[in-house]
Amino acid sequence: MNEIALRARADSKIPKWHFTMLRDSGRNSAIEAAIASCNVVGKTVVEIGTGAGLPAMLFAKYGARKVFTCEMDGRVADVARDIIRANNLQDRIVVIPKSSRQAIVDGDLPSAPDVIFTETLDCGVVGEGYEMIAEDIRHIAGPSTVVMPQRIRQFGFLCTDAQAFEKNSVFTQCGFDLSPLNLFAERAYFSVNQMLHDPVCISPTVLFRDYDYLNPSALDSIEHQIMVHSSGLCHGMTSYFDAHFGKFLVSSRVPKSHWATAFHPLREPKPVESGRHYRLRGTKTGMIELDLI
Repeated sequence: MNEIALRARADSKIPKWHFTMLRDSGRNSAIEAAIASCNVVGKTVVEIGTGAGLPAMLFAKYGARKVFTCEMDGRVADVARDIIRANNLQDRIVVIPKSSRQAIVDGDLPSAPDVIFTETLDCGVVGEGYEMIAEDIRHIAGPSTVVMPQRIRQFGFLCTDAQAFEKNSVFTQCGFDLSPLNLFAERAYFSVNQMLHDPVCISPTVLFRDYDYLNPSALDSIEHQIMVHSSGLCHGMTSYFDAHFGKFLVSSRVPKSHWATAFHPLREPKPVESGRHYRLRGTKTGMIELDLI
């Protein structure tokens, strides 16, 4: 049994989303096309979030001189090294088994690299450490550094979705009131499988937030005025994102992608009326509030 197989047997398994992500040909094709189009020949690249090493190897494939890539999960970093070595790219790719924050503190990353790449996104954009990673990117980026993705646009619409809301709450069961457990419910957002899920849209889709790793104010609290077009009970907001890698797009709106959409629950369902305007507020964690104007 080879070394990788021995480690896989000895260690706990990594989350299954790693495999579905790597099998997402649309996502992979968009990233490869973006890297191929930005002339990385002879360039220095920093990647935050190595995973299995695919983007790092693509940068090397298209001519990058050196790729420094950070992976805070030691098991994944070890396997990425093996994959990179198996593809004979170990001379040009350095896997750093640390968070980007620790790698900066330890002096493992070059300042002002030509390119910084990260795909540390979850269904609601911010849940995999967006704020800290953005700070790290601003710390090492130079005036001419290209950041990929350059922007992430998150869209959302108010919805009636008892199925999603009930995944995050409990009330009376077997004649007993279990609602105190709701104090520990998720207040920001959680993923829903868009292939098995059909929320009822009750408002226009709005650009909920525009993210830019180089803009410190990108996570400021936001507010939208939104008109409801269908009366009913609003359970929260459904959102998806478009990550812009130059002219190429990685999106969670594609039904057959590995990405899930995000459901942002209201603290309690709120009755809404068609034609009325409501104030939709959002925090940097993805939590929302809705009030009648």
